Order: sequence, then structure tokens, then C-alpha cells
Amino acid sequence: MDATKDQLEEIFNAKTPLLISALEAWFEEETASIDGTVPAGAPSGSGGSIIAMRPAIDSKRVIDATSVTKEVLGIELPPEIIKAGGYASCDEMIADIVPKLQKVFAGEIKVKKRKTIREPEKV
Repeated sequence: MDATKDQLEEIFNAKTPLLISALEAWFEEETASIDGTVPAGAPSGSGGSIIAMRPAIDSKRVIDATSVTKEVLGIELPPEIIKAGGYASCDEMIADIVPKLQKVFAGEIKVKKRKTIREPEKV
């Protein structure tokens, strides 16, 4: 028997705190500087930085958060619900993605199924 929309929303709501916590941990790990933090006294120049103009995480990297959604919700993170360009902060990402994920989970938003890659035939 399939769950109703209301039942799916209840399931999603119960999993939301874990989902948000896991997305926050994922975001922190993904945006952590490879070299560690930049010292406060490091010269930055007077013209600003091109890096400061980019989002904290771009939309293509956000797709990697599908590992989180699969673990917590049992579904992939559909690329079509990710904001083009990415997100300036974790809070912005969560505020945008979580409500959309709820609609995907409950079946309100239909997403394309990804094609599975077939194994080549053995000769």
C-alpha cells in the first residue's frame, strides 16, 4: 500500500532535523578551505578578490549532496530543484532546498528519473 501525501509529509517532517544537520555538515566540509583558514593579517590587495564575488558553493557541487538525501530520505537530490548559480551560505541553501525536497518526497513535484547506465555485454 502506498503512503498518502499527508503520511509522506509527516515522515519528511520527522526526518527534517536530521536532514538539516547532515546538510550543514556536508556544506561545511565542502566549503572548507583546503589550506585551512586564511590568517587575518594576510594581504588582500586593494582591488578586492574575484573569489569574493562567487557563491560559497555552486549549483554543480550541490548535486553532490545527493549522498545526504539518499542516506536520510532515500531519494536523490534532483538537479532541477537546485538554484542556478549556487548559494552564498548554508542557510540560503537549506531555505531553498528543504521545502522543495519536501514537495519531491511527497510527490507534489515530479522529477525526471535518471537513466541507469547499462553494463556492457560480456563477450
